[in-house]
Amino acid sequence: MSEFTIKANSIKEPIPHIFQACEFLSSAVEAHLHGNQAAADALFRQADIPEVWNWVNPAWVVVQPNVRVQKPDGDTHQVPMAERDTVRDVRKDPRAAKVRAAVLARDGYRCRYCGIPVVSADIRKIANKLYPDAVPWNEDPLEQHAAFQCLWLQYDHVVPHSHGGLSSEDNVVISCALCNFGKDKYTLRQLGLSDPRLRPPEPISWDGLESLRVCGSPKPRRSEASHVKADMRETLASPPEKTPSPANSVAFFLPGAWVQSGYVNTPSIAGKARWFKIGPELIAEAAVRNGITGCRLMCDPVLFRRRGLSPEEFLDSDQSP
Repeated sequence: MSEFTIKANSIKEPIPHIFQACEFLSSAVEAHLHGNQAAADALFRQADIPEVWNWVNPAWVVVQPNVRVQKPDGDTHQVPMAERDTVRDVRKDPRAAKVRAAVLARDGYRCRYCGIPVVSADIRKIANKLYPDAVPWNEDPLEQHAAFQCLWLQYDHVVPHSHGGLSSEDNVVISCALCNFGKDKYTLRQLGLSDPRLRPPEPISWDGLESLRVCGSPKPRRSEASHVKADMRETLASPPEKTPSPANSVAFFLPGAWVQSGYVNTPSIAGKARWFKIGPELIAEAAVRNGITGCRLMCDPVLFRRRGLSPEEFLDSDQSP
């Protein structure tokens, strides 16, 4: 029998404790948003399940045991650095903002390999800041919260970047920490994995705990700081009152949305995140409505309908800029 006759979907089969941890995390966020910090603290601690930590470790750090065949017949090969996509890290590179938004909108907050729910590092940072003792996070994996470690949202190159795989929507999928770091530089053939792109994304109700985003916003990464400063200089140079509104524009408010590298990104809405490109057709700025942070958009309602959203649900009742 060929070693490729039977292929697995993921490096390791998920265990029930992972989904139990998800329930604790969801309840913790809900408790915090309702002002019950004591309950939230206790639930975050309950989500730090030892079995979940053992499932992730050491498979995402020591990756060699994940390799089934070192040199499969007909496999791809590493290409010279000069021939590789200049965008290597989709998760961090500001140039990949559009790819990140498109892939997340397509896949949702779910690993395309093993299928477990995932959570953005930004959300984990907010939880850690709010509850540093209940949500520990240090460089040493031994000192990391098991659930947030396991559910850490990643953007994986199906065809490895080192093998010429592009940082494009067609080659990048949402994955968890184990399936991304445990896959490392190796190919699907080497790992004995089936191609996740051959399985359509399966939507789930999990929203990646994005509702917690309104409680804090991590500082922009250094690689993005220059873009933020440039946006600020452009805003100062062109006061809002002198900026013409787009044609047929209406004011909208998107709770929890944020601006990054020229795009408005939204948390999950009806199980799916969206993004809007800022430009002649759309003006956006940070805003607060009833204590909730988000973005105020000036644009044609058709932009919402194109994204499967009802513009009437997001009309901004506060017409002040």
